[in-house]
Amino acid sequence: MSFADAILTENLEPLRQHLLHHPLWQGIETGTLEREKLRLFALQDWWLVREAYRLDALAISASSDLEVQELLIAKLIPKVGGYKLLLRFGEALGLSRADFDAVEPLAGCTALTNFFYWMLAYGSSGEKLAAVGASEDIFIQICLRIGPALMRNYGLSAEQVEFFTAHEEISARVTPVDEMLLARYTTQADRQLITRAVRLSHEFELMFYDTVMEADPRQ
Repeated sequence: MSFADAILTENLEPLRQHLLHHPLWQGIETGTLEREKLRLFALQDWWLVREAYRLDALAISASSDLEVQELLIAKLIPKVGGYKLLLRFGEALGLSRADFDAVEPLAGCTALTNFFYWMLAYGSSGEKLAAVGASEDIFIQICLRIGPALMRNYGLSAEQVEFFTAHEEISARVTPVDEMLLARYTTQADRQLITRAVRLSHEFELMFYDTVMEADPRQ
């Protein structure tokens, strides 16, 4: 099952499958995606990953419920240090820290980032959880396939792809917390808002991946 499946009011499985089997990931699994695109993805994902602590902090500060705050803190802890693993992946592709520091976001990356911040500023408590949680969940599913493919097709080591493979442990610790948080939302109105947030999260993430594929990595 995927994020919030038990309470969604729409069938979002076709959209999820589009994300899971996006040409970006299929290219990695077949070994046909050029390394320049891999570097571009690493740089664009860095723009998002470096916002992770701020996004989690906003979610925590937005709740007045101490139990919810503790659960959100528990979600943050497994992700601490993840940005270092992305830097290591980039270094394996020939990127420097200066490259990461100088990254300019593409339109899809900016749109996804802005969506997260908008939801955390203006969404309901359920939407706040769903907007980021749905994105985390789908990326975890992607990472479990992509880590081995990067080793198999691009000659990278287990250490160099740990940014992807580490998501298995993150999933084991984050998924139960998400389930406890989602159990608080049982009304039809809550379910509809959460469904909309999940759908939009997936649609903006799809836009992000499309932008990476459409961009010229040499520019």
